Amino acid sequence: MPSDQDHKDALEAFGNKVKAAQEAHEPDIEHEKTGWAVGVRYASEFSAAVIVGGILGWGVDHFANTVPWGMLIGIILGFTAGTRNIVRLAKEMSVDES
Repeated sequence: MPSDQDHKDALEAFGNKVKAAQEAHEPDIEHEKTGWAVGVRYASEFSAAVIVGGILGWGVDHFANTVPWGMLIGIILGFTAGTRNIVRLAKEMSVDES
Protein backbone atom coordinates (compact mmCIF):
# COMPACT_ATOMS: atom_id res chain seq x y z
CA MET A 1 0.00 0.00 0.00
CA PRO A 2 1.47 3.40 -1.01
CA SER A 3 2.37 5.77 1.79
CA ASP A 4 1.46 9.45 2.08
CA GLN A 5 4.98 10.37 1.00
CA ASP A 6 4.55 8.36 -2.22
CA HIS A 7 1.30 10.25 -2.95
CA LYS A 8 3.00 13.60 -2.31
CA ASP A 9 5.92 12.70 -4.57
CA ALA A 10 3.60 11.53 -7.34
CA LEU A 11 1.49 14.69 -7.02
CA GLU A 12 4.59 16.90 -7.11
CA ALA A 13 5.90 15.08 -10.19
CA PHE A 14 2.53 15.50 -11.89
CA GLY A 15 2.51 19.22 -10.99
CA ASN A 16 5.97 19.63 -12.51
CA LYS A 17 4.82 17.91 -15.72
CA VAL A 18 1.77 20.18 -15.96
CA LYS A 19 3.88 23.30 -15.40
CA ALA A 20 6.38 22.20 -18.07
CA ALA A 21 3.56 21.55 -20.55
CA GLN A 22 2.02 24.97 -19.87
CA GLU A 23 5.34 26.74 -20.36
CA ALA A 24 5.95 24.83 -23.60
CA HIS A 25 2.61 25.93 -25.04
CA GLU A 26 2.64 29.59 -23.97
CA PRO A 27 2.14 31.87 -26.95
CA ASP A 28 4.89 34.34 -27.75
CA ILE A 29 3.27 37.73 -27.35
CA GLU A 30 5.02 40.71 -28.83
CA HIS A 31 5.11 43.57 -26.40
CA GLU A 32 5.75 46.21 -29.03
CA LYS A 33 2.78 48.41 -29.77
CA THR A 34 1.95 48.98 -33.40
CA GLY A 35 0.86 52.34 -34.70
CA TRP A 36 -2.62 50.95 -35.29
CA ALA A 37 -2.95 49.80 -31.68
CA VAL A 38 -1.76 53.15 -30.36
CA GLY A 39 -4.18 55.03 -32.61
CA VAL A 40 -7.13 52.88 -31.60
CA ARG A 41 -6.27 53.35 -27.93
CA TYR A 42 -6.05 57.13 -28.32
CA ALA A 43 -9.33 57.23 -30.23
CA SER A 44 -11.16 55.06 -27.73
CA GLU A 45 -9.88 57.03 -24.73
CA PHE A 46 -10.86 60.33 -26.29
CA SER A 47 -14.25 59.29 -27.64
CA ALA A 48 -15.21 57.53 -24.40
CA ALA A 49 -14.47 60.67 -22.40
CA VAL A 50 -16.55 62.85 -24.74
CA ILE A 51 -19.45 60.38 -24.79
CA VAL A 52 -19.48 60.00 -21.00
CA GLY A 53 -19.36 63.77 -20.58
CA GLY A 54 -22.25 64.21 -23.01
CA ILE A 55 -24.36 61.53 -21.30
CA LEU A 56 -23.74 63.03 -17.87
CA GLY A 57 -24.61 66.48 -19.21
CA TRP A 58 -27.79 65.11 -20.78
CA GLY A 59 -28.68 63.56 -17.42
CA VAL A 60 -28.23 66.91 -15.70
CA ASP A 61 -30.40 68.54 -18.38
CA HIS A 62 -33.07 65.92 -17.94
CA PHE A 63 -33.34 66.27 -14.17
CA ALA A 64 -32.57 69.99 -13.80
CA ASN A 65 -34.46 71.12 -16.94
CA THR A 66 -31.51 73.19 -18.17
CA VAL A 67 -31.55 72.13 -21.84
CA PRO A 68 -29.00 72.45 -23.64
CA TRP A 69 -26.49 73.84 -21.14
CA GLY A 70 -25.80 70.68 -19.18
CA MET A 71 -25.03 68.69 -22.32
CA LEU A 72 -22.82 71.44 -23.75
CA ILE A 73 -20.85 71.73 -20.53
CA GLY A 74 -20.64 67.93 -20.27
CA ILE A 75 -19.26 67.65 -23.81
CA ILE A 76 -16.73 70.40 -23.16
CA LEU A 77 -15.61 68.71 -19.93
CA GLY A 78 -15.47 65.36 -21.76
CA PHE A 79 -13.35 66.92 -24.50
CA THR A 80 -11.01 68.32 -21.86
CA ALA A 81 -10.79 64.98 -20.04
CA GLY A 82 -10.18 63.14 -23.33
CA THR A 83 -7.38 65.51 -24.30
CA ARG A 84 -5.84 65.11 -20.86
CA ASN A 85 -6.04 61.31 -21.16
CA ILE A 86 -4.26 61.38 -24.52
CA VAL A 87 -1.48 63.59 -23.16
CA ARG A 88 -1.09 61.26 -20.16
CA LEU A 89 -0.94 58.20 -22.43
CA ALA A 90 1.62 59.84 -24.69
CA LYS A 91 3.82 60.64 -21.69
CA GLU A 92 3.52 57.05 -20.42
CA MET A 93 4.43 55.64 -23.81
CA SER A 94 7.41 57.93 -24.22
CA VAL A 95 8.71 56.88 -20.78
CA ASP A 96 8.19 53.17 -21.66
CA GLU A 97 10.21 53.55 -24.87
CA SER A 98 13.15 55.19 -23.12
